[in-house]
Amino acid sequence: MPIQIFIYMGKMVQRESIWQDVDGIRIPEIWEGLLIKEKNRWGILYGLKRIFERVTEYFCKKKTEDKEEEAAEEGNPFLHRLREILEKILEIYGMEYRTFCPLLLDTDTLPESMLDEDDVELVLEQISRDLNFLKIATSRPAYFAPYIERMYEDTGLVVQLEVDKEVSLEGVNVIVDMERKGNCYYRYMKEGVLYIPVYKRPWSYVKMLENLDISVPIGYNTVIVKGR
Repeated sequence: MPIQIFIYMGKMVQRESIWQDVDGIRIPEIWEGLLIKEKNRWGILYGLKRIFERVTEYFCKKKTEDKEEEAAEEGNPFLHRLREILEKILEIYGMEYRTFCPLLLDTDTLPESMLDEDDVELVLEQISRDLNFLKIATSRPAYFAPYIERMYEDTGLVVQLEVDKEVSLEGVNVIVDMERKGNCYYRYMKEGVLYIPVYKRPWSYVKMLENLDISVPIGYNTVIVKGR
């Protein structure tokens, strides 16, 4: 009768013990079974090869996920392409940029020095052109005063400013959350409103056939937009 064997950290583990701990670690589901018969050397070699391939694939994927988490902690690598990505997201949802009505949730992590770039300013520089509506929720209204005045003089747009703890979603169809700390605001995930956390969930490249696309979190889900 064949004996089903699993290889883990150089140890051979029988099928009936697959759900037991080995060296204090629960064996994950990726370890494939290896059906062998006595003296079936080729079966053993083939099985070891397949296991090695699956183990390599698992740890490469894990390493990639770890890098994405680190990148999310340090910042959003796609921030300089936000306008381009937003336009593609709006297209996916059947919206035009002229109907784009964003609420910008101001950052909760200010630059450490005057020399550091303010991510919120970078975002506003990208999205301001062609806007017909903009609402900003912040605890530092004085910081945005020059921007609001400039927008009114240049475009006639009256930027709405709200206290960050008393936010109204009236007229809003997209929320751009610039905060880094805490969890996503699930109370903002409503029908007809796209909630986009810039930092609280990772943005990452996704390999789609021959294309390198971008995975963007929106509400409870993620959306794939075309990369370059």
